Amino acid sequence: MKKAALLSVFGFCFLILSIVLVRAVPIRAITPTEASQTATISPTLVPTIEEVKSNLVEDKIKTVEVKVEERWNGFNGLKILINRAMNRGVASNTIVLLLLLPLIATLISVLHYMGGLSGYGIFMPTMIAIAFIATGIFGGLVLFAMILLISVLSSLVLRKLKIHFWPARAISLLFISLGTFLLMIASSFVRLIDIRQISIFPILFMILLTEEFTRTQLVKSKREAKKLTVGTIILAITGAIMMNFDWLQGVVLKYPEMVVILVLVINLLVGNYKGMRLSEIKRFKGAIREKKK
Repeated sequence: MKKAALLSVFGFCFLILSIVLVRAVPIRAITPTEASQTATISPTLVPTIEEVKSNLVEDKIKTVEVKVEERWNGFNGLKILINRAMNRGVASNTIVLLLLLPLIATLISVLHYMGGLSGYGIFMPTMIAIAFIATGIFGGLVLFAMILLISVLSSLVLRKLKIHFWPARAISLLFISLGTFLLMIASSFVRLIDIRQISIFPILFMILLTEEFTRTQLVKSKREAKKLTVGTIILAITGAIMMNFDWLQGVVLKYPEMVVILVLVINLLVGNYKGMRLSEIKRFKGAIREKKK
């Protein structure tokens, strides 16, 4: 009986919030004349492909025109292959995104091993950076904060029900889905953020980060979970800012061989780095002895 009451209270809160949002939309009576006029579907009421894809990741990447195909000189094989792929219909912004991914992963690797900034591995910050490209950094932070808040609150409520972990996470996912849907409606009234036409993948990336936060709390500690989550967000923001540079998007498509060589060289150097991380200098400052002159 107690379990059902708790779930009812939590569901009632979502119901009240949805009613408030629905009441915010003005409703007026439609006269028969207006009804006859609106019976014919107007093309302007149907969302176009550009409007539907306005918040997709690929549409945030610069589109580069295809140039005349060059002759192979021994070093531009990848560039010629990219030009042929674009001539065959492969989108240039998708190719740019694929070439930017290893650069972002390299940046995260450098910040981790030389700067000491830790996150949930190397792929999680990269995925969140891609999500920030679609939502914008501010909108992505708001979306993540909302998902994390719902996840924490639902965990506190479901913990009292003493049910198994997976069913509890499934119920939590239900509340996250409803909360995201309500936030998408609310964003149509607030001009600060706009996630009305966001694709499902950025939302899934945010949910995965929330799941990592919850799992780290159970396995390690809340302090470690907060540290890794904040580190992941900082790395993702850095990567998203880097991917938004138009000049960099043009460089990776014009000189893809340079991107390959740069990623290999930097990671080989960082992979053999044995120095102290920047974040550890303050920690071990007292143990470092200065050389006597």
